[in-house]
Amino acid sequence: MHLIQITPKLYLIPLDQAIPGFTGFIGAWFYRGEKTFLVDVGPAATIPMLLNALETLDVRYLDAILLTHIHIDHAGGIGDMISEFPDTPVVCHAAGIPHLIDPTRLWEGSLKALGQIAEAYGPFRPVPAALLMDAEQFSEYEIMPILTPGHSPHHVSYRFGPFLFAGEAGGVFLDFAGGDFYLRPATPHRFFLETSVQSIDTLLETPHEMLCYGHFGMTRQTPWILHAHRHQLFTWAEVIRQEMQKDQDDDLVRRCLIRLLAEDPLLAGWKRLERVVQEREREFLHNSIRGFRKYLEIS
Repeated sequence: MHLIQITPKLYLIPLDQAIPGFTGFIGAWFYRGEKTFLVDVGPAATIPMLLNALETLDVRYLDAILLTHIHIDHAGGIGDMISEFPDTPVVCHAAGIPHLIDPTRLWEGSLKALGQIAEAYGPFRPVPAALLMDAEQFSEYEIMPILTPGHSPHHVSYRFGPFLFAGEAGGVFLDFAGGDFYLRPATPHRFFLETSVQSIDTLLETPHEMLCYGHFGMTRQTPWILHAHRHQLFTWAEVIRQEMQKDQDDDLVRRCLIRLLAEDPLLAGWKRLERVVQEREREFLHNSIRGFRKYLEIS
């Protein structure tokens, strides 16, 4: 376990999974100042790691836990977390509240979508209804929830001072030394291009100095990087549309990936990723391509 101190009050807590390639991929954001809060908690499997990090920082109380969305890699451990911080309000999209109270369908859906990865993440535990708060009704501590559907219909970003916690609304970001980075869309089925672009526009309209990603890290190259990601989505749509027009055979996803790796400048960092990370990313890239394909089939 290690902590990454971003500013005197803001920390990124890496939640490295016991899965090849899943190091430096999932993280929780922790802010301690006039108010103390977490953004996302990761899966159940790494809640002990998160608790250990908070203990290292001598954290005994949280004013709030903010969930960007209820996917298992961001919120799977929230029930376990609340058992250690039983008086902490949990803020999320209203549509996510019933699923956190009774996570049966959420767990079944995670198993269906992710299989062995979901099993490694660990199952959800329920959250008491009294602790759950609708993000649209939350106005405490100068935290501003921002509805940003796209990656999921229940996605919420949060602005606090100069920080914009964007979850996966701005894609998946991996930083390299020297300012270089790798950035890919997070567009699983069901994906709707117009919805995602509108959410990026909302983020662009939100004043901030630092963009904090759910996967993984932060950048001060904002709002430029949001504009770049917006353009990236349209690039993907055009490349995948062209390949679909050629042939929608079983080889479509592979053909799309070859072209995107060659033509999308934001994926240039692919060559710098370790082999196990490339394998992880290959699967997520395939999922994102399939999301675009479903969208293009019905648009």
